[in-house]
Amino acid sequence: MSLNAEQQNDTELDHIRDTLTGIVSFASKTRGEMHQRFDQQDKRFDQQDKRFDQQDKRFDQQDKRFDHQDREIASLKADNAEIKEMLKTLLSR
Repeated sequence: MSLNAEQQNDTELDHIRDTLTGIVSFASKTRGEMHQRFDQQDKRFDQQDKRFDQQDKRFDQQDKRFDHQDREIASLKADNAEIKEMLKTLLSR
């Protein structure tokens, strides 16, 4: 094999090696960027979950307030009915 042919083979191998190195480097960089984006998405989802949890707590508090108001209204209705009965009794005498 001639020296010229051997140098050409070495040059071709160097070119292939450089190309493969570039591809691997690009793939690694892309992989790193993807993981960074995934981490950002995870943080956003975590923040949304926290917001939803806070809203759930607010809804629970509102439900408790409504339940309390319903009990108060029922109590007032009962008192009102009792007062009406007393007035009827008084007026009927």
